[in-house]
Amino acid sequence: MKCLKCGHETSKSYKVDFDGVEKEIAYCQKCLMDVLKESVPLKNTPSPSEDSMRKKRHLSFDGEMVIFVETPLRILEEMFGKIWSDQERENFENERKITFLERKLNEAIKNEDYRKANRLKQLILQIKNKTVK
Repeated sequence: MKCLKCGHETSKSYKVDFDGVEKEIAYCQKCLMDVLKESVPLKNTPSPSEDSMRKKRHLSFDGEMVIFVETPLRILEEMFGKIWSDQERENFENERKITFLERKLNEAIKNEDYRKANRLKQLILQIKNKTVK
């Protein structure tokens, strides 16, 4: 692989999680040191506060929900125009939400987090009741 900065051949590559996507990058030793010197020092990076950790204990899938439920529908609408009526789109979105929440429910049961599983079941039932067939 070639170094991303200088273009020289390098034998070292690094797998990095970049905004949720795993990406493989390569830097030679000199360029890697330069990149690390220019980066933000870890001691200055804010750590999660107690409040934010407390908020995460509640059900908060907003970011993931947008990525897996709403974004694909928006992409389809951008590509093909308005495909569905408002009611059809809402039903399709609710089906995707239910599928997403059922996966989270299975994870919660697998991790024996029964409080979270109970709240997820209630959310799924609410969405199912909203869905009009």
